[in-house]
Amino acid sequence: MAELSDVKPLQMDPMDGFPKHYDDEIASTQDMFVPTSALSRSSSYPDPTSAFISPTSGGSPYDFAVPAFSEFTTRESRRGLLDHFCNVLSHLIVFKEDSGNPFRSLVLPMAQKSPPLLNAIYAISSAHLEHRGLQVEERALDLHSKALQGLANLIAHKDEGNRDEVLAVIILLLYYEVVRNGSSTVLSSHLRGALSIMRERRARRSATSTFLERAFRYFDVSSALSFGASPMSGTILAPTTNDLLNIRESSAMSAVDTLFGLVADLWPILHRLASLIEVKRSLEKEELNNPGQDKTNSMRSDFDNNCRNIELSLQQWIPKIPASMVAVETPADDSRLQSVLNNAEAYKQAALIYLYRDILSHPRSSSKVQTPAKQALQACLRVVIFSGPMATLLWPLFTAACEAIEDVDRNVARTVFTHLESRQGMNNIVTGWEVCEEIWRRGDAGETEMVWREVAQQMGREVIFG
Repeated sequence: MAELSDVKPLQMDPMDGFPKHYDDEIASTQDMFVPTSALSRSSSYPDPTSAFISPTSGGSPYDFAVPAFSEFTTRESRRGLLDHFCNVLSHLIVFKEDSGNPFRSLVLPMAQKSPPLLNAIYAISSAHLEHRGLQVEERALDLHSKALQGLANLIAHKDEGNRDEVLAVIILLLYYEVVRNGSSTVLSSHLRGALSIMRERRARRSATSTFLERAFRYFDVSSALSFGASPMSGTILAPTTNDLLNIRESSAMSAVDTLFGLVADLWPILHRLASLIEVKRSLEKEELNNPGQDKTNSMRSDFDNNCRNIELSLQQWIPKIPASMVAVETPADDSRLQSVLNNAEAYKQAALIYLYRDILSHPRSSSKVQTPAKQALQACLRVVIFSGPMATLLWPLFTAACEAIEDVDRNVARTVFTHLESRQGMNNIVTGWEVCEEIWRRGDAGETEMVWREVAQQMGREVIFG
């Protein structure tokens, strides 16, 4: 298996191409995220305003009739929302599209006969455009309400045959909460509902059902990390080495998972890591109420062993590409692969931060925390430099940035936050940045040992990763 070092190393100063004087470029949160119709985006992603300029353009992934998306709706504004979903949003939430985008190839066709799913697509597109300060004919909130009403009716029918339709609506409503940085209570409710549907309504395995189940398991762990809770599901669906080796193409990008990038085999470790938070709370309660008891000592021993095992697993983990797939065919693929590799490295380092800070309660100034924080931020910066996908970058970026003490690390975090928000255009990124700034401010004022969730709560904010 190839390691990170086997693929072409970074041949540049990590700060090349970025402002040397950050104070001149990024003065404040307000300046940083001011809405504008002239959006700054990577050239590889379309301008979101194009969805309303030309909803009849031929850029659809299907051979739709003219005007585009007329099979779905006769309303021009809604065709624009569909175009935005297909040609902007769907690109932003996957790592690759060489074998098709599942949101377009699997989810969109179901929407033609599903008003709730269609309304969910409209809602998320409208929310994304509203965050950018663009005027839309129908408010995201109204479209979201229609999608929720339709979902309630679908669930009430208890039809085994609509399982994938129900799950598709819920997954888009989860993304809606991410785009708007909505409510953790609502997101958790959606996730519980989806996991219940997956348990109760059995279906024949298909590409659609597999994709949706894996998407929910991604959200299960990411939401657990957001809320400081254990994952709701018991198992993780992750590709095995054999799955990777059976891929027909020889390109290294073939090893990249559409949803997980190169962290699919890291996800079970993250699942175990996120599960430790509830164990820690139970242990602390037991040690307070029954110190020195056999049960308490046994719980402490099990907890310490689990922490050591997870720490060792994280330290030994590397993003892997089968050796036969190391070759890349084009410079664009090479740059994209470098970006995905660094995304994976950022996840590894952020997981170590979570272990040392949230689980083992090391102080912020500890080298156990500062070393992975610096490495995670540098990896995040390289993701930006290589202009690759940034679909899941917020968690490692935010986790590392909250621990940044030195100006050089904060400048890197500030730069990555700017480019991440510019590329993705989602409100959870803005909220994450605001909470991070407040943590820095309090840290500089002498408040060193803060829990970011408590700071966010005091600010009236929630940070939702996804």
